[in-house]
Amino acid sequence: MADPNPGEMILYDDILPPLLDNSYRMSVSTGVTISGAPQPLSSRDSFFNIEGPRFSLPATEVGGVFPPRNGHGAFSESIPHIALLRRTLPWERDLDPQNLIGTPSLIPNTPPPQGQVPWLALLLFEEGEYTLLQNQPLEQVVPTDVFQRLGSPQNITCDAIEASIDLVTSILPSKEELQLLAHVRHVNKDDRELSIEGSNGYFGVVMGSRLPNENAKCRACLVSLEERSDLVSKDPPPVQPVFGGFFPHALGVRHAPAVAHSPVPLSPALSRFRPGVTPIIGNFLIATRLVLLYSWQFQTIGTGTFRDLMQGVDVGLVGKVANAGHPPLTDTCHLPISVDDRAGVPEKVLYRGPLVPFQLTRDTLGPYHSADQARRVTPETGAEDISYACAFEAGRLLASADQRLAQELMRWRREAYKQSARADSVAQVSKDLGLAASPDLHLPIVPVLAEATVAHFATGAGPIADPSGLKQIQSVIGLNPDAVQKAYNLPSRDAAVAILGGDAFALGASIPPPTQTPRPATTIDAVAADAASLVRLTTARDKILNNTAALLGGKP
Repeated sequence: MADPNPGEMILYDDILPPLLDNSYRMSVSTGVTISGAPQPLSSRDSFFNIEGPRFSLPATEVGGVFPPRNGHGAFSESIPHIALLRRTLPWERDLDPQNLIGTPSLIPNTPPPQGQVPWLALLLFEEGEYTLLQNQPLEQVVPTDVFQRLGSPQNITCDAIEASIDLVTSILPSKEELQLLAHVRHVNKDDRELSIEGSNGYFGVVMGSRLPNENAKCRACLVSLEERSDLVSKDPPPVQPVFGGFFPHALGVRHAPAVAHSPVPLSPALSRFRPGVTPIIGNFLIATRLVLLYSWQFQTIGTGTFRDLMQGVDVGLVGKVANAGHPPLTDTCHLPISVDDRAGVPEKVLYRGPLVPFQLTRDTLGPYHSADQARRVTPETGAEDISYACAFEAGRLLASADQRLAQELMRWRREAYKQSARADSVAQVSKDLGLAASPDLHLPIVPVLAEATVAHFATGAGPIADPSGLKQIQSVIGLNPDAVQKAYNLPSRDAAVAILGGDAFALGASIPPPTQTPRPATTIDAVAADAASLVRLTTARDKILNNTAALLGGKP
């Protein structure tokens, strides 16, 4: 399918993999008959596994999150969600193979959700509601019966999130809600701020069902619900509809205060929830754990949309003098500040942000390569203005905080170095071969250079009489026995030959021609007179013709 147009997206309920992650057996049998009689071959079984992320999720599988990691902003009206690069990942495992949870009840006059039930959920916790555990044995994270249904995998460790079971069950989506909180999003892969390397525009998106409180530190957790029939309910709890609100069930619990409980001994009736560990029990509320695949933190600060905040900007600050809680501003909206220059000398400069009650003249002197290039003395103030220098530094820091941007810059740098080295190599080879102009780097270079190299060798080869180049070697001072004898004042030329290796022939000595083996001259008449040899040749020829005729099926 073609990519959507820029600014558009296509949503899918789900995209299922050809096979779920599991162990499979493939049986191969044949039905062979020979002369009408069945001769079946023995069947053969082969086993193979399809394995994907199950108890941990590599960071490379995450395409993006919102609210952003370690972000600070007014996110109290934003639904947390995570975009996965594997579009089939939320549906690669079966949430409840044995249907222990049951089939969700249908609301009257409401169509049922379409698609499969994902095995992933995105839960939102506030600071103080959870405990983050790392490298925990799997059998200490899930109940015993769940561990057995998972196949009792040995030597598996995973991260886990621990929280009150009352809180977890109140914010955990039901089986029906899980279908509504996951989808696949197909976007134009070039219509994004940063193109994710290797992405084809498809993302599996898992959304949360709880909104963060105002002025709260939150952690969004992508957890595994595989075989967790002890926590996932069949239907959502009955709630009163809230006009104009999202997720009424979640909104009802997002303002619930966290309750601290003291640890007490575990009763046998509740031991199935916490195998091998001591839970936190108070008023019969115990702690439960979930397999944590991925998590990130953010903080909600303030309220209101961007428009609300901009409407609250005090434009009457222009030209105000300094007073308690308000900085002084010039009539041009500049703020006097003190800075230290690169020499450590303090100086007074002016700064002005982009939000002013009048139109500004856009700077056309960029792009800049450093903040110092954007420092200047403006005619409207007569003093140094660092506004664009601060904007340059702010943009550079924001860009460098993005990991994908750093990867893209390093890839661009490597490609630039490779192309530069390629251009230098081609230019040097072209110069050595005497080419009129270097070939285009965007065209296949190897055939061009290979053809030029062969032509160069063909035109620049030495004389045929000296194919090994011994005459050229003999002229080298260090290999000429006469020159060596003279330079070292040796008594004889043989002494120089001995110093140079003793190979007189390689050092210019005359090579006598090899002795020729004497052979009698033979004429055609002498060959024709040898009747016995002619008979043997004729017999061999007849055998070759007969063999050839036999191979051709008797044809001449």
